[in-house]
Amino acid sequence: MEDEKFQVIFTSVSFRCILFAFFEHSMADPKILVCIDFDKTIIDCNTDAEIKSLLNGKEVPEEIESLAKVTKGWTAYMRELFIFMHKNNVSKDDYIRCLTQLPLVPGMQELLNQMHESGDCEIVILSDANSFFVHCILRHNQLNETISKVFTNPAEFDKDGCLQIREFQNQTSCKRCPPNLCKGAVLVTYIAKRMLEGVQFCRTLYIGDGHNDVCAALHLGINDYIFARAGYRLLRCLEKMPARNVKATIIPWETAKNIKDVLLST
Repeated sequence: MEDEKFQVIFTSVSFRCILFAFFEHSMADPKILVCIDFDKTIIDCNTDAEIKSLLNGKEVPEEIESLAKVTKGWTAYMRELFIFMHKNNVSKDDYIRCLTQLPLVPGMQELLNQMHESGDCEIVILSDANSFFVHCILRHNQLNETISKVFTNPAEFDKDGCLQIREFQNQTSCKRCPPNLCKGAVLVTYIAKRMLEGVQFCRTLYIGDGHNDVCAALHLGINDYIFARAGYRLLRCLEKMPARNVKATIIPWETAKNIKDVLLST
């Protein structure tokens, strides 16, 4: 038991040293902001797509499916899909059973735990999923305590047992992002809010995969890092942009171990 306790302490201290080595600075009480997407970044799939399995092969009507094809209409699509699933007797317990069986990205649980245990990282989730899905999966994988804040579309069950989703925001200023969530604006606002609260971040790590992560990535500075998942749209979009538009260092990754290896090797 003592050996196991020592190993936990050693791992935490070692990772803390890694972070200090990777992010040199002169601040007395440094903090590293870790912003991370959820679908295909923490969880190794798209939760919105996976829950369709609860319909047991029943076809979703075209008038609902067509909403998913409308530009920037995904939240409206999920709202109608949840109503349809409720009409087909999909319960809260069914959702939980499905969500808790979904796999995390290999190594992600360990990486988030080590970042949290180092004491030097503040981890926030920026996701276009919904709060019920995100918190259900975090609790099941014992990751809820590692996350300081979750920015996503609010979702809860009504008195009839139907999952209801609302847009996180209604924005029109950013054309790159959907109207329900501008990740770039949320990131900038959060950093400013924490600064007013006395927390100044020495670096920001952004970990993501999709097109809706591009805006946030472009708000990062020259001392920050974008971990863009290989083979996904975030990396492809950034690679096509002029170098002057992307100030942060771009690092492709496939598993969470790749991210940790970069910290270890730098």
